[in-house]
Amino acid sequence: MRNGHPGYNECMVQAFPSSPVLLAPAGSLPAVEAALSAGADAVYVGVRSLSRGGRTGLPPEAVGTAVSACRRAGARLHAAINAIPSSGELPAFLASLHRLRDAGVDEVILNDPGVIALARRENPGWPICASVGLSVLNPEDARAYRDLGVDAVVLPSAVRPEEIPPIKRASGLRIEVFAHCRPEFLLHGKCGLTGYAVDGNGSGTASAKRGGSCRLVCRNLPVPSASHSIEDALPVWIAAGADVFKIEGRELSPPAVAALVTRFRRKLDAACAPSAGR
Repeated sequence: MRNGHPGYNECMVQAFPSSPVLLAPAGSLPAVEAALSAGADAVYVGVRSLSRGGRTGLPPEAVGTAVSACRRAGARLHAAINAIPSSGELPAFLASLHRLRDAGVDEVILNDPGVIALARRENPGWPICASVGLSVLNPEDARAYRDLGVDAVVLPSAVRPEEIPPIKRASGLRIEVFAHCRPEFLLHGKCGLTGYAVDGNGSGTASAKRGGSCRLVCRNLPVPSASHSIEDALPVWIAAGADVFKIEGRELSPPAVAALVTRFRRKLDAACAPSAGR
């Protein structure tokens, strides 16, 4: 036991359900509890210094508490690790991944091919999900990431339901789609703002692809404001083979997380009910 919860090697990773999974965001421990109370099957968190939007991520020492909360609820905890380390940062980055694995994190979400290959070699058997930041669009993309060692892939919101079956047949991967996310003016996962100046503490330059320092400046650009949501088409996506329905929003407050998860829990349960297909 480590810090009162089972480590990766002391407890089998939670089995992934065969029915569609509702994956909820959380940027704090209260948000983790809110997501679980509202009916999330799994929760994904960021980890400070390892994830974009790192200010809303959990401090590393809080990850074990989040794991314990998920275990009590019969849910899984996923960690979104989407900062890309430089060569000099790789040893510390790997050590951080080992600590997350040993803390009991059920799955890690990564967004760099080299990091995926390294994580698979160093952590055999630990489930890896290819982030939307890799913008997997077709069967060959998915097969390439499977060969690197991933178990699942998050598809961009540009992918339509009819595109899922060939991707799934070619790769055999678990397919995650966004049930609810902010609108994208570029392909989801591909940021056109490769670097920009920032003010205030730690001023200098920031990038969505380095160091977990994305400031979401795109939200101040004149782009569509309506959220992307497939809540009224869930049966179509289930029939197409989507395994996980992901809600975006690690920056959301616990009440906002609870409201979204409650809404999607109700709709997903209705879509999966035996009468839904009649």
